[in-house]
Amino acid sequence: MKRVQKPSRRLHSAWFGAVACSVGLAIAAPAAALTIVPKFDSTITSLSNATAVEAAFNAAAKDYDAAFNNAVNVNINISWGSVAGKALPGGAIGASSDNLYGYFTYAQIKSDLLASSARNSADTALAAAVTALPATVTTGPTKFVLPSAEAKALGLISGTSTSLDGYIGFGGSTSSYSFSPTSVLAGTYDFEAVAAHEIAEILGRMSGIDSSVPAWRSPFDLFRYSAPGVLDAGYNDAAYFSVDGGITALKAFNNSSSGGDRSDWRVITGLHDVQDAFQTQGSPYSLSNVDLTALDVLGWGGGNAGDTNLGNPTGQAFGLVFGPGSVPEPSSWALIVLGFLGLGASLRRIRSRVTVQA
Repeated sequence: MKRVQKPSRRLHSAWFGAVACSVGLAIAAPAAALTIVPKFDSTITSLSNATAVEAAFNAAAKDYDAAFNNAVNVNINISWGSVAGKALPGGAIGASSDNLYGYFTYAQIKSDLLASSARNSADTALAAAVTALPATVTTGPTKFVLPSAEAKALGLISGTSTSLDGYIGFGGSTSSYSFSPTSVLAGTYDFEAVAAHEIAEILGRMSGIDSSVPAWRSPFDLFRYSAPGVLDAGYNDAAYFSVDGGITALKAFNNSSSGGDRSDWRVITGLHDVQDAFQTQGSPYSLSNVDLTALDVLGWGGGNAGDTNLGNPTGQAFGLVFGPGSVPEPSSWALIVLGFLGLGASLRRIRSRVTVQA
């Protein structure tokens, strides 16, 4: 029985208004590998530094490609000043939007995750993490949605489908960014870090916990705990990411009173993770092992630094691959989830909310 239903859209936003235009670059996928397929529209290709923008985005995408072996093409429209045809909120520098499928039951999501782990024999983290989940969901939303790219990873829709899985937009002046993570200038955001954060959102790193009364969960919310064996759905709770049933806290989730996406990490002084909820200008951020673990337990398989249950969560997966960046998170619109990151201050946050079409 086919359980994937008509998608709605999850969006994150950025600063600056612009027009939506035609598709640009696409990359062919090799066998047995994840391939991020960016489609740069004319708002990107018409930039004076389009080559630098596209190269920086592709550099971030290729690190994910190298980490996971699912034979899946993830098709993402890339634009400047808008996302999925929507103007970016004022003050935001990046945004992303997922097409969402649903609704699913808790039992269905668990079954699909286990089936994915069986297909990926190296995927030890996923099998153990799903096995450690509670038998039932007793509190919080009982409906689940799947981002399109994750539905591909789980084999629910064709991995070679050419339909768009999501959208990413950037905004502000190009001088707001540094396009090389090895040389992030004071007062600028690392473009690769912004891209890396939003790509992970397209791959499934998103949450339905967008308010004190969330309507649904995502698969990533199944690894959100407040105590051993206790799945958490509280917007303001001190929840943490765990893949052993809540026994070991690998990273704390953001629960800042200032808002921000609840699927992002709480900022810890001295640890600059590309998935932090708040990021500063001028300081490099890195993709950590636990960032890869988070994607691994969503169904993305492959031998990588995050492919163990409890391995070194603060270790750098790729070293200082990404620099400082403000990464987008959402504010909700009808049928989309919008996340955005501000532009113009030294500290920026990511916020995200979602609505879904049945």
